[in-house]
Amino acid sequence: MTDWAALRHAYGSAEDVPGHLAALRSPDEDERRESFGELYASITHQGNRYSASAAAVPSLLELAADSAVPDRDLLLYLLGRIAVGTDAAWLPGGVRRDALDADEAAAYDAVAQGLPLFDTLTTDPELADHAAYLLGWYPGRLESVPVLAALDSPTAIVALGLLGLPEGVPAAERALSDDHPLNRWAGAVALARLGGEGATAELLRWASSGHRDEPKVAYLEGDVAGLALLTLESVADDVLEPALTRLGHVSAEPALTTIGVLLRQAFPHGPIARGTAFGDLTARQRRVVRALVDTPAAWLFDGAEFVNVNLLISDHGLPHGHDRLTAYAG
Repeated sequence: MTDWAALRHAYGSAEDVPGHLAALRSPDEDERRESFGELYASITHQGNRYSASAAAVPSLLELAADSAVPDRDLLLYLLGRIAVGTDAAWLPGGVRRDALDADEAAAYDAVAQGLPLFDTLTTDPELADHAAYLLGWYPGRLESVPVLAALDSPTAIVALGLLGLPEGVPAAERALSDDHPLNRWAGAVALARLGGEGATAELLRWASSGHRDEPKVAYLEGDVAGLALLTLESVADDVLEPALTRLGHVSAEPALTTIGVLLRQAFPHGPIARGTAFGDLTARQRRVVRALVDTPAAWLFDGAEFVNVNLLISDHGLPHGHDRLTAYAG
């Protein structure tokens, strides 16, 4: 029997977790949603995992397996957060288990016990993409290939690429020539991940586009152009131009992805030395700084400067905040 009081989550003792898990079966929607919110905020707070995270998984898998339980899509979403945290940390290459700490590894392994269940849930139209998303985070599992290949959805195709198995190449190649634009996007992402040929042109079209989020795509919260840019960066030598083009179309989390690519492209050796003058930067670095200064909307989240953007830029040795960077660039 689990000693929940001895386990921890973001707010301390996990003794409240069993009650919230039980409430997920409630016929009262408000009660279910409140308990889901409490679990989301405590055992996967900001993508972190705790000792209580892995302990909650068996109950969540049991609930997800029961067709009488409501909101199973939310349960699968929560299992995804428990397995990998925030997926931006792993894309486009997929999870590296050796990079997980003890609580993260325990949570990841606990969710892996549900892989056969996720296979079966892909046959439910309302749950298929949620299950496919989970399958993709467990690379090298051959059984997942036919399951994902049978699903004609962008999420399943990207998941097929994340498996990292050559058996997924034919399905990715088919998707790349599909009539549906999002399937072509997914085929390019998957094929590039699998080392296939012919994905670059499709990735470039998406990476430099002003395409808005796709709510039907799970990865990067639907930022399909952002994932195309990250994938292109992993296979191409220079992606500065598409990243600069993309910068003019984004803010909030999508901007964070794009700015991250720009900074890696301009500062490949890491942060500049303290006190480095703007004039001492390379022409490429000055161009990126000017672009950041000239695109104030990219710094915003809900109308205010996004602290994560400020931190990302200052982590490269540049001034913190748009006003300071503007003054630095002269």
